[in-house]
Amino acid sequence: MTSSPRPLSPLGWEHAAADVPATGLHVARAAEPGEREAIARALDLLACTRLEADYTLTPSGDGRYRLRGRLGCEVVQACGVTLEPVAGAVAEELDVPFWPADEIPLPRSGAFDLDGEEDPEPITAGRIAVGRFIYECLAAALDPFPRKPEAALEQSATPGADGSAGGSGNPFAVLASLRAKR
Repeated sequence: MTSSPRPLSPLGWEHAAADVPATGLHVARAAEPGEREAIARALDLLACTRLEADYTLTPSGDGRYRLRGRLGCEVVQACGVTLEPVAGAVAEELDVPFWPADEIPLPRSGAFDLDGEEDPEPITAGRIAVGRFIYECLAAALDPFPRKPEAALEQSATPGADGSAGGSGNPFAVLASLRAKR
C-alpha cells in the first residue's frame, strides 16, 4: 500500500501549463473557508479571515511562464507578549517566473543570480503550482513577532548585589548567587 505524497501547501491552486493560452490566463481567486482554516493551522495563526489573489499567467517562451498579480490577506495572530489576538493584513505584489523544473540551474554557492531576476519556481509534471507560491509569499510576509500596541515586557529594575542594574532576573546574577552558595 502506497501513500500519496503530502501537499506542499494548503492551497492546491494549480494550472496545467498546456491550458494557459498565448494571450495569458487571468484569474481572481478567494480562498474557501476550509483553505483558510488549513492556512491558519499550517502557519500557527489564530485565524485567516480573508485571502484573495488576482493574477495573470503569461507564456514567455521555451515552456516558461510569468506570474504577475496581487495577494491580499487578513489574519489574526497571537500577541507575542500577551497571547491576545492581533489583527494583521498582508498585501504583496506577485511577480515570478515559472520554468520547467529540469531547466532551473542548480546553485553552486547556495544562491544563483539570473541578472537580478527573481529565482524561478518549478513547473512540475506540466503543472504550475500558483497556490504553493502564494502560500510561501504569505508565510514570508507575516509579522514574526506580532504585538498589541499597548503590550510591553516587564523588566526588573531591581539592582543586583553589587549595585548594578538587573537583580535576580539577570542570568549572571543567578550564576553569581549559585557560586556564592558553594
